[in-house]
Amino acid sequence: MSSVSQHPDIETLDRFRAGLMDEEPKEKLRLEAHLHDCEQCRQRYDWNGAIPGALQFPALEERLKLARQEAMRAARRSVAARLVPVAVAAAIALVAVLVVSPLQDGDTDQTRVAGTEAQEVPEVYEELDFYLWLADHKGTRDSST
Repeated sequence: MSSVSQHPDIETLDRFRAGLMDEEPKEKLRLEAHLHDCEQCRQRYDWNGAIPGALQFPALEERLKLARQEAMRAARRSVAARLVPVAVAAAIALVAVLVVSPLQDGDTDQTRVAGTEAQEVPEVYEELDFYLWLADHKGTRDSST
């Protein structure tokens, strides 16, 4: 757009819509003044005014609404389908803990607890003092006697 009398091209209007004309304040003021005065450019600038009803498609809106609802139902089914194996595994683990745990405890009466009964000492350890005494005295004696 070189002057106020000429209509701006669509690229200039797009740049103005996008806020890219803030770096060119004189050009922006000129375009704003032109849009204020020119009904034809105002309609081109305003998308809803340029193409009446272009963004209003009731059938499309209804189909989008149905598609969103179906997607939400599918997402709920998907979550349920993912949680079923986890729930089954948790139930099996719970049953295993409740059933196997009491079986492993057994009777504590039959098990030996350290320090409750006198334990038998093997014979090797009973004679250990004798072997230690023998080792000490054997070195001092003469083997020929």
